Amino acid sequence: MTDLEREEVRQNKAVRGYIIRSLVKGTRNTLCVRQLSNTMIAAGIIISPDIGKYLDYLEDAGYIEFTDEKITSYTAYAEDAMVRLTKEGVDLVEGTIEDAGVDI
Repeated sequence: MTDLEREEVRQNKAVRGYIIRSLVKGTRNTLCVRQLSNTMIAAGIIISPDIGKYLDYLEDAGYIEFTDEKITSYTAYAEDAMVRLTKEGVDLVEGTIEDAGVDI
């Protein structure tokens, strides 16, 4: 693995962790995807509002879910979807489970 690839992996883990930590601070562990994306842009964590690949990873792992069943991780920003932590997501934050792909 090259240094560039290692840095991309580190960045992906950090962004996923930021999303999970942000959801903990939301009302009932829920946030609007646009709000989450805009906050990360303002903080310099990401440069594009498209956080679909990060949401997809977290959704596939069972850490998050969308409040509307029609929403997917790739339409969440456009649809201004609400995303929330699942029980597994809370367990990840609390350290009950671990995931090497998410830096909490």
